[in-house]
Amino acid sequence: MADLDSTRYISDLNQAWVALGIGLVYVIYYITFVVKKPLIICGNPRLRDFIDTNLPVLNEDYWPLFWCLNGKFQTLLKGVTNKTVRISVNWTYRRDVLVTPDGGEICLDWVDNDKKSLHLRDERPTVIIVPGLSGSSGEVYAIHMVELVQKLGYRSVVFNNRGLGGCRLKTPRTFCPKNTEDFRTVVQHIRKDYPNAPLFALGASAGGLNLFHYLADYGKDCQLNGAMIVSVLYEMFASTKNLETFPNVLLFNQTLIRDLHYDMLLPNQDILRTHKNLDVNSILQARTVRQFHTRLIVPTFGYKDWKQYYRDCNLTGLMHKIKIPTLFMNAADDPFTPLSSIPIEEMRKEENVILVLTSHGGHCGFMEGVLPTQSGYMCKVFSQYVNAIFKNDEQNNRVNEFER
Repeated sequence: MADLDSTRYISDLNQAWVALGIGLVYVIYYITFVVKKPLIICGNPRLRDFIDTNLPVLNEDYWPLFWCLNGKFQTLLKGVTNKTVRISVNWTYRRDVLVTPDGGEICLDWVDNDKKSLHLRDERPTVIIVPGLSGSSGEVYAIHMVELVQKLGYRSVVFNNRGLGGCRLKTPRTFCPKNTEDFRTVVQHIRKDYPNAPLFALGASAGGLNLFHYLADYGKDCQLNGAMIVSVLYEMFASTKNLETFPNVLLFNQTLIRDLHYDMLLPNQDILRTHKNLDVNSILQARTVRQFHTRLIVPTFGYKDWKQYYRDCNLTGLMHKIKIPTLFMNAADDPFTPLSSIPIEEMRKEENVILVLTSHGGHCGFMEGVLPTQSGYMCKVFSQYVNAIFKNDEQNNRVNEFER
């Protein structure tokens, strides 16, 4: 009996040593090959100096979520936390329903920050946050960013696209990232209410695509002081192809379509059926993002087919139209944006473009440390960048006037 107990003890001890050895190897691998500083692409020396001086987080190592390194897993985990985690905050949104020229409605969710801000209400710097394709002001990353903006003493407003964020469609027109009419309406509305307030915009994923096209369409007349675009899709054909490969087609395509079904399509199907060119039953049967675009976006916005729509959405070749300092943030392992589709050399040549490229982070993930519910690396970069833009504006030394 004693010999049997002794044998079990030695076996358990050996297993413990094996587990400890595996853990040690993983820690060494993590520190040696995973923890890295981001790659920063910026062709304007003065803008690069501005970034190096005011964003110390970019001079530090990024420590991805220790137990979830893979970009696909980070993307999935971020999606789960966005929908399930509830964050305790000491503020509530003030809803502003904006009627568009065509009779549609956009819901703006404000946190005015009257109690904590040192700025006068009319002059208080304001941050516009634009979530992704199926996102809204309830997303965890949006709440984290609003919380950071509040701590900085600024005002924030989350731009919920038509039919999202609890706002019902009033016309059979939804959201198209290439169409910037709604974005222009929102900016003009904010400018009317707060004409002296500096403005900054952050767009994530499809929201970043919409923000980019707004910046490209209006150039120096965009009425923004700075912008940040996270996990944007630069080349729609490459992104769609990547999303339709296994296992991405199961992990992301169908998940995104399911969210769109429940959050936007089903609650608004009656108004969508009033559009003469829409087959709502066919839209509800879509199982991929391309099918969704083909059956809803293409006929709604007058495109010939999905190929024409995707060509119109592409960002490649348009970087020169960006006329304000704009920070792009992407991860090399983003399943939505293949690394080869990022126009790095084009971005390197432009005056107002900064690209921050991490080796890990997935799509809008950028989780770090141990807990996935923390604000993460993206929010750290955002906080320092938006603060730098507004502080720079206060000093009457506008970044967008930099010259080589």
